[in-house]
Amino acid sequence: MMSRGIALISVLLALTVALAACNGDSSGTSASQATGVSNSSASLTAAAQSSDSASAEAASASPLPCDAAATANTPCSAAHSVTRLLTKTYTGPLFQIQRASDNTTLDVYPYTSANLPNGADHALISSANVKSADSFCNNTTCSVTYIYDQIDLVAPLKGGAFGNVPATLTLNANGTESLTVPSTGTAAQKTTTVPVLNGFATITLPGTSGTLNVQLLQPPTPLTTQSPTLQVSIGNDLPALPGTPAKLGFVPLQGAQIPALGTLAGQAYRNRFGTVNQSIGDSDIAEYMVAGAHYSQSSTCCGTYGNMESSANSSTYAHGEVEGEMFALAFSNGNAAVFGYCDGDSSQPPNVKDPVCNALDINWPGVDAEAGVYLYGPQQPPKEKFVTVLSKYSPVAASNIFAVKGGSASQSVLTALYDRAPPEAYNFGNDAGHAFNGQWQGGLSLGEGGDGSAAPLQFFEGAIITKATSDPTDNAIQASIASFYGPPADKAVAACYANNLVNSPLSLATPDAWAQQNGGTAVPATDVSGVNKGAATVTSTNGSSVSNIREIIRVQGGQSYSFTDYVLATTDATVFPGGSIQTDDPNGSEFAWVLNTNTGALVRGTWGAGQATSLTAVKSGNWWKVTMTLTAPAGSNNAQVFIDPPTSSAAGVRSQQTPYLSATHYCPSLAIVTASGT
Repeated sequence: MMSRGIALISVLLALTVALAACNGDSSGTSASQATGVSNSSASLTAAAQSSDSASAEAASASPLPCDAAATANTPCSAAHSVTRLLTKTYTGPLFQIQRASDNTTLDVYPYTSANLPNGADHALISSANVKSADSFCNNTTCSVTYIYDQIDLVAPLKGGAFGNVPATLTLNANGTESLTVPSTGTAAQKTTTVPVLNGFATITLPGTSGTLNVQLLQPPTPLTTQSPTLQVSIGNDLPALPGTPAKLGFVPLQGAQIPALGTLAGQAYRNRFGTVNQSIGDSDIAEYMVAGAHYSQSSTCCGTYGNMESSANSSTYAHGEVEGEMFALAFSNGNAAVFGYCDGDSSQPPNVKDPVCNALDINWPGVDAEAGVYLYGPQQPPKEKFVTVLSKYSPVAASNIFAVKGGSASQSVLTALYDRAPPEAYNFGNDAGHAFNGQWQGGLSLGEGGDGSAAPLQFFEGAIITKATSDPTDNAIQASIASFYGPPADKAVAACYANNLVNSPLSLATPDAWAQQNGGTAVPATDVSGVNKGAATVTSTNGSSVSNIREIIRVQGGQSYSFTDYVLATTDATVFPGGSIQTDDPNGSEFAWVLNTNTGALVRGTWGAGQATSLTAVKSGNWWKVTMTLTAPAGSNNAQVFIDPPTSSAAGVRSQQTPYLSATHYCPSLAIVTASGT
């Protein structure tokens, strides 16, 4: 079945003729955003969307991401999306588009009950109004010129408008600076002038006890006595860089179409100056985003979204002093990282791209902290279209954690790639001599590096949170994501991928996913569904005792894991297939198992010195479910997962076998064992 959040978008798009035009190659000129305020014509905006709240009517099985975060007392400080609402409290547009034919702009709102097409399901409420965008872009091309911040902390300063707030930064005669926010003409908000101290101005919001901490660290144009004023904008919206907005695109989602923002090199959405209430210095922060899992233009380094330097001009900081000046979620097609490797090859220097990654359709989640990218991996399943990347940090003086999580956006569970005290810090490949720590500057960007370098990304939604979230909150955010982008219609497939570190558990017979070696081969076979070919019959073609198929993935020394594999039971054949997990610790520890497919008797493989914590086999229908738990030894960074044909004896000893003995395997899975209640 389709996800309820987008189930009928395909019905609407079937009636349109301009999707191809909206994804064309003609370039459009960016709308003027000098003040950071939307300049869409009133008539177009009104025609596109009435002012009533889509969010008040949204039908959602789970809280929206920023509502889930706020409930846990870790509220979002900014949220951006081209697909849907991220909080029920927001009543404005999601993004702005500009058509090339006449440079006119349109604010694209979420659907409400008032403008749903006749017969459309109310589940569409709160998703982007695809119909209005399609009609607006008919016979021309459209670009995304502005992405609105749905948290909209500056709303009390605007008198009901949407977009960032214009203000004036002034160099006073005595050498001090001040920030002036003009009146909107309402009684609640008058012209306000506040001092700028150490690069920040604090504004008390009219009619509330709340305050805005405005980041003014590095003006794009320095103030001088000859030019003592500068027009700026306040808020967390993301305007496109002048002249380079990305084309509006659409991607399929289980038979439907949703908007997509796919940036190219040189295209980015930037707001480095005038942001409000962002994490600054060595302080708590968390972020998540949903990105395209196999975007053809993905950066070789670090397609990014998140907290950046206050200036993209690299001349404003010294090369050796930028460690930790950004905390941006990263998603690339396989560059080497400071803490983690492209394909799990720990012999590759951390500052050199692993050649195995070249030309492969592989993408990797991580965190770009400017001194390097931390924790790229694991690669995404070949058929996955959307991926969630989530990370959080809390300094030593607080919770002392650094976590990077990733997973399919169609699944409700994220897998922790790293979740412990911050790792060793590096300055561009050189050990900094201490643990990673934050020096956040509070700028916001999408699709570019901290220094303004190209970092292309296919982006759907994301949010910045100024506190480190809890694991239950992470799961609640992911549950909301999965309710929109999934789950897969096939429940067996969904169960196989859930919480699974193995990259391609249903692709055992695919050589580019699983290496077939030493005479080991695999061919598709019927799986537990009794219908689909998600299993594989693994055979030793030459009788070798070391025939296998294998895959390499990331692991962490000291972390406990649970490995499972379904093996088809037999009644008249005594064969002993098995498998193992071998880590790259100094001893090359290998944790092995061997199964009697007739009886389900399970023993430890004697060729591996690693001692499993537990080893069980339980009958599940016509399959034996093998489960092995283990703890990765200290020094482990990667592991090889081996699936063996019948190459062992009842005692778990490898030996030469008769050629062409085989066994059928389904859904090998390696999952992180977490403490209960986390």
